[in-house]
Amino acid sequence: MTARTGWMLTVSFVFVTGPPLPRQLIRKPACACSLTVGCHTVGWQWTLRVHIASWWFVPAIGPLQACQVRPGGSVYLNKRGTFGMSSAAYWWGRLVGGAHRAALWVLGPWLPLWVLLYADDFDVTAEGKDFARSILAFVWWLVVFGFPLSWAKTKGGLVYSWLGLEKDLRGWALGVSASRAAWMEGWFSKALDARRLDPAELREALGRLGFVYGALQYDRPFLAPLFSFLALHRPGREVRLPLYVLLVLRWLRDRIRARRSHPLRRRAHLGPALLRVDAKAEGLAVAVGGWAPFHDDSGNIRVDRSSWFSVRLTESNAPWAFVRGMPARAISTLELLATTLGLVLLAPPALDAAGAAGTVSVTGLTDSQVAAAVVTRGLTTSFPLCTVAMELSAQLEHRAAELFLEWIPREANREADRLADGCFEGFDPALRVHTELSEVRWLVLNDLLAAGQRFYAEAQASSVARPRGRTYSRFLAQKRPRLKEREPW
Repeated sequence: MTARTGWMLTVSFVFVTGPPLPRQLIRKPACACSLTVGCHTVGWQWTLRVHIASWWFVPAIGPLQACQVRPGGSVYLNKRGTFGMSSAAYWWGRLVGGAHRAALWVLGPWLPLWVLLYADDFDVTAEGKDFARSILAFVWWLVVFGFPLSWAKTKGGLVYSWLGLEKDLRGWALGVSASRAAWMEGWFSKALDARRLDPAELREALGRLGFVYGALQYDRPFLAPLFSFLALHRPGREVRLPLYVLLVLRWLRDRIRARRSHPLRRRAHLGPALLRVDAKAEGLAVAVGGWAPFHDDSGNIRVDRSSWFSVRLTESNAPWAFVRGMPARAISTLELLATTLGLVLLAPPALDAAGAAGTVSVTGLTDSQVAAAVVTRGLTTSFPLCTVAMELSAQLEHRAAELFLEWIPREANREADRLADGCFEGFDPALRVHTELSEVRWLVLNDLLAAGQRFYAEAQASSVARPRGRTYSRFLAQKRPRLKEREPW
């Protein structure tokens, strides 16, 4: 996303549904529209009231689904089962999707605008000298099709919430509101001070954290230890938090204190491929290698002018790779470690160069589909793979970079494969980055690996089983105030 000169208009639409009918499905979605044409920003918000067919069951004649289109109108009974009559959500999707596409078809050629629709939440962007006409035409289109505006709920500003997240149109950032960030910091601090936590509360908190870290993506990998801890303990009683979990909670608290949003502007793109890495695990011989391809003026790759590294792993500097007896069982972790090492050792100066706020896009190549999938998803609970993913994420944020790790066939990654095998033919020894694994300045890896090994060793020794079936259902049936009731945010 790039900044432009001019004005920016932000419009939000909120749909409030439903007549007062028995057991109605009350829908309270929200929809935001942002119109972008520069660094100057003005915002408004309108509320639309939409009546959707309401549904309920009729106990007198059996569990039949019923529908009423308008208050006082006919009541229709569904007598054909699940596939006879679709839910209100289905018909709402058909209705609003039709209005959405029709608006683009009719208004688009003369009043161009960009409209995104998620359920019943809109995000509309328009630009140019006719930006006001475009957005007002879209509002007019909704009114024509019977979506009345509630001016009593009109509001606007430079920073607004959309889909539960906070969009900063002045600084081009996406994050969480100050109130939600304050709740997160308080919850982390409370858990760290008590050093004990009820898994039931953790389950509810993870629902919130998973939503928030969909926007704060650098912190998303750090949820893995919390999910692992939750899977080992029954809800209903407080459990002592292990060091592994405490380290993660402290890290997340410090990060939400430091920032509650991430910039969306991209200040540079380094391409085509900055890194090529590979790992080897044959018997007890373990090594990782990688190189940064150098492109000459004609665009050809010069191996003899490319910087590279090759690091051997032993039981002394990487005991976690030998825990399972055969390092080959940790090959996915080694592949991701090679990517992290490549970022740390071969990072170009552009990643550390001062300049405008924003991220730097970096592309890497690997022949490990697991490593590429972990970077794409941003979360895995497999140990020790999750610890390397957390370190990689921390290193990326430290450099304000985003990594796109792409899979390539092994035949196309021969140079990195040779480096992992200890064959340096074709590479210039003067361009080798010499290092030992113990000398690398990790941000979180060493502490998380040590604490994680103890955590999983104790978990295996205690053999704590995950609650199943009636045990957990009986707990859910207990009357206890939920987190949303005790601490709404």
